[in-house]
Amino acid sequence: MRYNVAQLLKEQSGHTRQYTLHEDISRLDPEIVPLSTLDGNIQLIRTADGVFALGNLHTSLELTCARCLNLFSLPLQFSLEEEFRPTIDIHTGATLPLPADDEAATRIDAHHEIDLSEVVRQNILLAIPPSPICRTKCAGLCPTCGKNLNEGPCACKPEEIDPRLEKLKQLLDEE
Repeated sequence: MRYNVAQLLKEQSGHTRQYTLHEDISRLDPEIVPLSTLDGNIQLIRTADGVFALGNLHTSLELTCARCLNLFSLPLQFSLEEEFRPTIDIHTGATLPLPADDEAATRIDAHHEIDLSEVVRQNILLAIPPSPICRTKCAGLCPTCGKNLNEGPCACKPEEIDPRLEKLKQLLDEE
């Protein structure tokens, strides 16, 4: 996901380049297990300070359900919005000072290339739900025997309720 932006850096602010993204992201991060390529459109816009990358991307990931621990496919869509700043002046070749809030992932390297890999990786990890579930009505696992309750009820006996809490159970049953 590398793009040479040398010509774009020579342009005035506001000039753009459009790219269609179709990338294999299987080696992006060991925690990310893609089931499809990363697809979408990227627009690179020349700004006064560098190049602004704007895009809408989508892929499908294999995740583990937080309730039943089964693997499932999650379609994922996210937006990319990041500004990249040059480290070398395009006209003079002089090294430019780095801003205080500089991150290595958002630098335009000495060859005037931007690499979207780290920014995409971070956006994918942020787009994954904290506790992904395979479906909204996932029953999960039995806390006693560990049987997947999506496959049917288990043979465990229901827990006996503390007699002091019986009234609370009756209130919950009324609703």
